Amino acid sequence: MKVQFTTTVKARDGPSTQADSFFNKYSGDIVIVTDVIDNDARKWVEFNERGGTYYSCIMDDDGSLYARLFDSNNSDCSMLQENSSYKAVRESGCCFLCACYLGGLNDIEEADDCFDWATKKGKVKGWNSYVNIDKYTLAREIASKYNRTQRDGIIVKGKGHFYVTDSNGNEIFNSAGTGYGH
Repeated sequence: MKVQFTTTVKARDGPSTQADSFFNKYSGDIVIVTDVIDNDARKWVEFNERGGTYYSCIMDDDGSLYARLFDSNNSDCSMLQENSSYKAVRESGCCFLCACYLGGLNDIEEADDCFDWATKKGKVKGWNSYVNIDKYTLAREIASKYNRTQRDGIIVKGKGHFYVTDSNGNEIFNSAGTGYGH
């Protein structure tokens, strides 16, 4: 697994804000993760660089995220439906999560918050996560609600599963993992 930082974070000699800081990792920097550690209500990644092992915080104690997770196929792992707290999203939330992705959301916690909002507004059925409105309209409304930039992409229905491609047909988001449902 690897991460891409979304802001400047410190590379420390331990998974703690009390550990010494040696250098910064900047927005856009990518590291190969050797371990993920929970410490002090924060999530840290361990990586090797500059001849040593370092740690950077990727999720703060208030839930703020500082990086995006990617699998070995370079697919974003931040919004996998299996990690949702909602059964409906875990079982059949692929179309909803595609709209969340295009709406600029970055992780499953944001998507779960959005699911709560979308079901209360009647945009998504709570019991099966069926999207009741046009999926691109939902993506625009999500971007507006969360004050995000809407991403470009095409929502494709494969073999019983939705995923997002770019204009060339390359998969750019899949809530069940790279290649699922093709």
